Amino acid sequence: MPSPPPSEGQPRTSPSPSQPAVTDSSTKLLHALISASAAILCLSFFLPWIKILEVGVSGLDIQKNFESYRLVWLMPLLAIVTLVLGIAGLNTGFVRRLAGLCPFAILIYATSRLGGDLLNQLGIGAWLALIAGAALIFIPGKRKTPA
Repeated sequence: MPSPPPSEGQPRTSPSPSQPAVTDSSTKLLHALISASAAILCLSFFLPWIKILEVGVSGLDIQKNFESYRLVWLMPLLAIVTLVLGIAGLNTGFVRRLAGLCPFAILIYATSRLGGDLLNQLGIGAWLALIAGAALIFIPGKRKTPA
């Protein structure tokens, strides 16, 4: 006996065979993008952020040598936490967005102290941190599947 057609206003409950594979691959892609962005954000901490007297100064150097920048270490710490949570398969939404905001907060703080000309002096580490930070903020989280 064939099953009765769904009543008007009620969607069919059986998903198409290709739908789970698409959802799974997009989830894996988002996970990979979040992990890569977190790793780049952490790596950028050790690359030159700015040139001072023709010497490249990294986030690590800034954190060690400038008293007013002691909280710069939060950026790689939050990036590592994001990476570990992602590897563990846990929700990274809040932590990764905090990690993503760190380079922007550092830039705003440094610009307020050193002036707007700072943007012309940024090195590869600073640009990578800003790009990875933006990615961590704007990459969407896991999509909820309807039950």
